[in-house]
Amino acid sequence: MDRLPKEIEQTGDRGIKLADVKNGKNTLEEFIAQLSDEDLSLIIRGEGMGSPKVTTGTAAAYGGITKELKAMGVPTLCCDDGPSGMRIDSGKKAFAIPNGTCLACSFNEELNEELFTWFGIEMVSNEVDVILGPGINIHRHPLNGRNFEYFSEDPLVSGRIASAQIKGLEKHGVTATIKHFCANNRETNRRFMDSIVSERALREIYLKGFEIAIKEGKARSVMSVYNMINGCFGTSNYELNTIILHDQWKYTGLLMTDWWAFIQEIPANPFDHSLDEHSIMARAQCDVYMVCSSVERGDLDATDTFRNLKEGRTDLVTRAELQRNAANILRFAMDTPAMDAVMGNKPTVKHIDCPFSDDTIEAKVDVYYNIDEDPVIKVNVNTEEGNDFVFGITSDKHGLYKCELVASSDLTPLAQLPITVYYTSIPMGVITFTGTDGEIVTKEKEIGLLNKHSIFRLHFGKRGLKLHELRFTYKAGVDEIKFEDM
Repeated sequence: MDRLPKEIEQTGDRGIKLADVKNGKNTLEEFIAQLSDEDLSLIIRGEGMGSPKVTTGTAAAYGGITKELKAMGVPTLCCDDGPSGMRIDSGKKAFAIPNGTCLACSFNEELNEELFTWFGIEMVSNEVDVILGPGINIHRHPLNGRNFEYFSEDPLVSGRIASAQIKGLEKHGVTATIKHFCANNRETNRRFMDSIVSERALREIYLKGFEIAIKEGKARSVMSVYNMINGCFGTSNYELNTIILHDQWKYTGLLMTDWWAFIQEIPANPFDHSLDEHSIMARAQCDVYMVCSSVERGDLDATDTFRNLKEGRTDLVTRAELQRNAANILRFAMDTPAMDAVMGNKPTVKHIDCPFSDDTIEAKVDVYYNIDEDPVIKVNVNTEEGNDFVFGITSDKHGLYKCELVASSDLTPLAQLPITVYYTSIPMGVITFTGTDGEIVTKEKEIGLLNKHSIFRLHFGKRGLKLHELRFTYKAGVDEIKFEDM
């Protein structure tokens, strides 16, 4: 307990905005003093995937994602999957770039920096503050399913190439999240893996690339891992996250979890995304849990931090620790394009002669439907060959659903009319209609809705189909979903 930070006395709202801190009018401590226990419990949670609070189809919204935090001038930050280009699940096209291994094979820091300077332009244009990459874990084995995303078996190469890419992005005020911190050396069952490794091997091999990227590349956002390191999950590993990262390396940035990461133990159902062990994560100084379905005052029961504060459970978490985490988040948030927008400054592309630097590229979903209110979606869309219908679904009832597609076609039964179904850009399968001679028919597919907001894309492979409506029927809760159902 002697390592606990000192608590900032709460003052209540004094009208201090985060812009006042950025402008030097007030201190960060004075701003944090205004945050209530509710604010402190919610600011450590990200919302996603596909949160409508940021660019549609991106990985998460975090920072100022409650009405109360936004009212205090905290920007809503947008992060998106990488690192080989942006993944935008709304169906919007984005540039793909070579994978990490290919880029590291160049051994060319200058070229990597230039490439990511252009990447930064695309991020600014799409109102994305942070790309989730580069991945800089070690190529420990040639069969690691994530090797393509990582740079090298050499931590020096990994650290130097990552530093170059970070510098390129930072020219436009956007940045990278280096991942996965640390010792993620395989893809199969990585959420259940325990990396047993000596301290010397950790420091000389598996941590060295991260250390270089932080000290030389000035990385200010880091992502933790799914796996355990020597029996402790990376999200709750105090020695790794506080002692090494913050105390020894003097890191002052933000640390987030990987998406739906385990914190203290493996849940009975790995599809259960409602993990609430945020106190132990916060104590280890992992700042943001990614991701929750919804983050608002009404969601306070979904996390243990607020309960522990109310009950005075200082053995689990203290207000001072949450204030420290909030400081890490806010310090990061103040240096983003989203903060510039809050202050009324239009983000601009800097340091490069770019013909489309003043353009803002829209990346909006066609429409969101709340299937809790009406499970039948009436549609009238263009189903010509090669077209897409992109739509969002909102539901507070998570679990397994039956999705029925109701359609007709004036063509004969010899016609093949395939629809490829994508869920958060992942192809779930092909539903093939045939010509119906005008008769209305129904095809169905089971899908799992595990988040409040979900983005779907229907890609039409041939012309001649008329899609009339989509129907969603709840079948089973999250606890009843099995792997083979997905």
